[in-house]
Amino acid sequence: MLCFLLQFVSGRNRLCHNNTHITRSCTTQILGDEYVDDDSCKVEYIPSNSSKCTDNFGPITSNNQIGQVILKPYILHERRRDVNFYSVNYTVLNISFTNIKWKTMKFRFQKDSVKYEEGHCRNIVISNDVKINDQSVLYYDCYWSITNGNYKGQSHVLDFEATDDYVVNRGKFYFNIPTAAMLDPDITEKDWKPFVYIENLSDSMKLHIMPPPNKLKITAYQIEVIKKCDKGTQCDEIVKNALIKAKNNTQEVTYDYSLLVSTGLYYFVVTPIHEKCKIGVMECQSVESPRIFIDSEEHKTLNICIASIASLIVGTLFIYFFILLCIRRYWCKEYAQEIPPPTKVLVIYSPTNRLHADCVASFVAYLRSEYGFDVMYDGDISNTSHGDPFVWAEEAFRVSSHVIYVVGPAENTNLYNNIYDKPIIVHKDVDVLLLSLLRTTRTSKSPKQIMNVFFEHSNGTVPIETRHDKKFILLNDWQKLIAYLSKNVLPKKQIMRSEKGKDFLDDLSRARKLLNNRNDDVIVRCDKNNTEKKVLL
Repeated sequence: MLCFLLQFVSGRNRLCHNNTHITRSCTTQILGDEYVDDDSCKVEYIPSNSSKCTDNFGPITSNNQIGQVILKPYILHERRRDVNFYSVNYTVLNISFTNIKWKTMKFRFQKDSVKYEEGHCRNIVISNDVKINDQSVLYYDCYWSITNGNYKGQSHVLDFEATDDYVVNRGKFYFNIPTAAMLDPDITEKDWKPFVYIENLSDSMKLHIMPPPNKLKITAYQIEVIKKCDKGTQCDEIVKNALIKAKNNTQEVTYDYSLLVSTGLYYFVVTPIHEKCKIGVMECQSVESPRIFIDSEEHKTLNICIASIASLIVGTLFIYFFILLCIRRYWCKEYAQEIPPPTKVLVIYSPTNRLHADCVASFVAYLRSEYGFDVMYDGDISNTSHGDPFVWAEEAFRVSSHVIYVVGPAENTNLYNNIYDKPIIVHKDVDVLLLSLLRTTRTSKSPKQIMNVFFEHSNGTVPIETRHDKKFILLNDWQKLIAYLSKNVLPKKQIMRSEKGKDFLDDLSRARKLLNNRNDDVIVRCDKNNTEKKVLL
């Protein structure tokens, strides 16, 4: 763990003193007493009147990449002697840098709205040779506000600029120096006021509330965001009110407030809530944060720029993918010639009526030959090596993606006294078996596309397994049925699925090549008269 503690105590360590011009080493605080290389960690003094200390640190940027920066004041007791010994309490401000990702950290303390000459500036430099883990913590403790001194209750600003090998991150904190009495561990709920500081981000203000002493039982914090009076308002205006539940006595409580507001001077009022305060037995204490001027036009412009950049990126990506789609669609030869696999269609019907069975057999043959669909029906059982209807049904149902139930005629039409008395399919109850398989897969993760097909004579009962599925009435819905089974593929690819379609497209391709140049001579051979004619197209 990286741990660096700097304190200014009279007669001891003077790293925080404004009069020193010596660069101090913090190597031992980082690596331990056994390391003597002073360049591993250095604290550089920056004169308050130098350009490095007085110049603007630049615009605030996101500081999520540098780790975390936390402010926490505490009491430093010092014994003094006049006539007698006595103790003086000093308020010391602790800056904690955790999960450090930077190599240099330049920071400046100064009183709010005061000249830069009164700034307190330092630069911490960590060598690239020093390895810092994710649990690293760096402390900088410097007392320059005493209990009864000039800094008591005054507003201050902390600016910092963290850099690594690639990026620069900047941040700004506003805070008031608390009195030592507020940090006394023996203070009661009646008198305690929390230490608060505001982190100014690019699009919001984040309020930080220091946890109370261990013995205090604070349950929540009442937070008010107030806009100071201006020419348009008669008194301070509460623009936001929130109640935030306290975490525990070791963790900060934070609250974010958007900067998309009207221009003006804003501040927070924080009221800690405890049981006696809540029921009105005791007066609730409150503390005010420093005033911060917010320029709404600046933040609106920033958000408009961000939105414009985001729109530009989205638009560019859309155009990019559209161009890729066009290239793949029209210029990729291999993709254009790729033939999608034929749709696997399982046909179910009742074979009790031979006339209806003949229609189904013709329907299947036509779909196979003209459209190239992989159609399966019970007429295929006799062509299998096993000849088992149950094995065929399970296999056909497993591989199929579409299921067609062809509705037959009414049952009273199945009574004939002619050659059609006997069905053409010798296997019985195959349709019953397939419908039972269909019923068991209704709730599966990969349901099949199921439809009912009606011929002109189909006035029979639709089974309950397919009753609520799609319906196609032939021949009126023929094109719709073919499009549904084809999965809306391009016509050329649909034609290429069948052998006749491939022959047709080959003839078209050959003709296009031969007739491409209209001014070429084309030889037309007439087989009937065994002569040749030379034709100019």
